[in-house]
Amino acid sequence: MDLLPEYLTQGAVGRGELSRDVIDAEHRDHILDVATVVFAKRGYTATTVDHIVSAARIGVGRFYSLFDGKQDCFLRAYERILATGRARVAESVPREADWPELACATLQSVLRLIAAEPLAARILLAEAPTAGDAALRRYEETIDQLVPFLRAGREVSPVAEELPQTLEVAVLGGLLWFLQQRVVLGELDGLEDRLPEVADLVLAPYLGKEETERVLESVVTVA
Repeated sequence: MDLLPEYLTQGAVGRGELSRDVIDAEHRDHILDVATVVFAKRGYTATTVDHIVSAARIGVGRFYSLFDGKQDCFLRAYERILATGRARVAESVPREADWPELACATLQSVLRLIAAEPLAARILLAEAPTAGDAALRRYEETIDQLVPFLRAGREVSPVAEELPQTLEVAVLGGLLWFLQQRVVLGELDGLEDRLPEVADLVLAPYLGKEETERVLESVVTVA
């Protein structure tokens, strides 16, 4: 028993009062931490439950007491990463800004977060589309949830009546391709410096290049 890490020692001093639910939650979080690294480095398809339990130093039985299988584990990791990322972006963008500044600040925060958390970013952007039908559906749902945010750009666009109905889908497709390529190729150094390129992709169709450049200059960057 002394060889086990504390998070696997249910009878550790000061932990005897912990409920089974609390212990399970701690074990599940630990496994998700490990699984995120394993999935990101090996890829979903090449990862097995044995890889995860070996890296997490747990038994197969314990894994299956907390997850239905590999895909369930992946989906839970995906949801946790997504929730954490959304919270961090929300904390870093101005709450009272209008759409152009909000969109630009959001893009800046996303680029910063991807550079800081490359393994988590790989789960969301590169592995989810290839992790089975359930993961693909969840990935597509996540993308669909971004459409209303982009569509709000039409309300401030001087050319709103000329914008095609499929613009949001096209913009998201281009943005995701750009981000996926950076993650897969490991081109993350200086990623935040590419904000003008990304802003041109996302904002310029709504605002035009000149206004997009003005918005970029007005966004306060915080290291």
